[in-house]
Amino acid sequence: MKIFMAGVGGMLGHAIHEEFQKEDILCTDKDVNEVWLSYLDFTDADEYIRQVMKFGRPDYIFHIGALTDLEYCEKHPDYAYLNNVIGVENAVKIAKMLQVPIMYISTAGIFDGEKDMYDDWDIPNPINVYGRTKYLGERYVVENADRYFVLRAGWMMGGYDKDKKFVK
Repeated sequence: MKIFMAGVGGMLGHAIHEEFQKEDILCTDKDVNEVWLSYLDFTDADEYIRQVMKFGRPDYIFHIGALTDLEYCEKHPDYAYLNNVIGVENAVKIAKMLQVPIMYISTAGIFDGEKDMYDDWDIPNPINVYGRTKYLGERYVVENADRYFVLRAGWMMGGYDKDKKFVK
C-alpha cells in the first residue's frame, strides 16, 4: 500500500507513522522534527500536488495536519482557517484528481459539550475558532471528496516526546 501523509509531525502523526511504517509511505510536515519527515506546507496547493506527484500515485492520502492550539486559533482565526480549511481543500482536490480515497482527521471539538456523548447523528455546534474551522474542513471532505474517511478524534494523550497533554 502506498500512502502520502500530510501533517504528521505531531503526536498523532507519530503514532500513525509507527502503525504504517512498513508500507510505502511519504510523511510530511511543516516541522521536520524526525528523520522520516519531509517538509511540506500543505496550505501551498502547488507544492502539495508537486510532492504527491513526485512520490507517485498513492493508494491513499492521509491528511492529518491541523492547527490545534485553541488559544492560538482564537487569536489568529485567519491562520486557523488557512491551515484547517484551505489545507484540507488542497488535499481533497488532489485525492479527486488522482481518484484515491482521503482520510481526514476531524475532532470531537466540533460539538458544544452540552451532551455527555455524541454520535454520528448529532448536529455539530462548534463553540470556538478551532472547532468551526475543523468542522468546515470536515464538511468540505464530505461534500467534495469522492471517497473518504472522516475520523473524529477526542482528546488525545499518551507517550512520545510530542505529547503536550498532562500525561507527559
